[in-house]
Amino acid sequence: MSGILDLCAIDAGQSNTRFLVFDDGKERLEDDTGLGVTNILLSGAKEALRENLDIILQSTRDALGSDRFRMISAGYTGISKEREEYRVVLSILEGFFTGSKIILESDIATSHAANFHGQPGIVLHAGTGAFAYGVDSKGRCLRTGGWGYLLGDEGSGFGLGLQAIQAALGAWEKTAPQTSLKDELLPFFEIDDPQTLKTVVYSQSFQRRRIADFARILLEHADRGDPVAQRIVGAGAGRMVKLTEPIINRLQFENPEAALVGALFVNCPLYFEKTRALLLQRYGDRLGVRLGERSSLPGALWIGLNALNADNPGR
Repeated sequence: MSGILDLCAIDAGQSNTRFLVFDDGKERLEDDTGLGVTNILLSGAKEALRENLDIILQSTRDALGSDRFRMISAGYTGISKEREEYRVVLSILEGFFTGSKIILESDIATSHAANFHGQPGIVLHAGTGAFAYGVDSKGRCLRTGGWGYLLGDEGSGFGLGLQAIQAALGAWEKTAPQTSLKDELLPFFEIDDPQTLKTVVYSQSFQRRRIADFARILLEHADRGDPVAQRIVGAGAGRMVKLTEPIINRLQFENPEAALVGALFVNCPLYFEKTRALLLQRYGDRLGVRLGERSSLPGALWIGLNALNADNPGR
């Protein structure tokens, strides 16, 4: 296969970048780069995005014999059209995909599209970060959360992982209740002494996603009955429920539905069930709750296909 391909959908998230090539009415290639992206204005972020795009282009050339597209539909973490980050990401995409029509949205918008296809609903996301995003029957939108690891994200993988690490350190020092999380700390970070953790975490090469990865350990121990782990998980689920309250109270839904998305909900049944139970306790039959899409890639694809069909009616 060669020539110009119809569409490349891209989901550029903090932990990974996924992409899907659609051509001649079919999905031709779906893969990921194994590399995440961060706020494009941070040091090294532009290089990280370019590395991801290089991998996408090379993978498409190898598999399909072309790296040219009629349209690019991308969702990028933490951007909005009113801010400088959007213009920087768009400029880089335009440099890589010359001649392509480019649609760029936030990963929040593509996540909602993946789960509701333009219909009203609420996305509750717990991955490396955490946010809620609702669109009502009148098309009005509201986002809560998504403030990042320093300002918020308490119910996210980073927030849960950080609290679990802090609890383990407290158990080591005997300044906090004992927890089985203590025994996981050294092997997880591949160190011999808790004091070494400070050097590891504050080094310039340390990736914050490692803290988010520790949330998986937390959830395993909560499932086994560790009371400290269970308390952290319960508080995180409660924080996720809090994110939905302004959306339900300020927007207008006839039959509101929440899709729980992100790695914590998709990969950790305990966290999904705990959050679901709290949502039903809070709202009862007013709110439908379901597990959502694994990533926002289907949303980027849906947005791109709609635009492609609008540009080429009858194709």
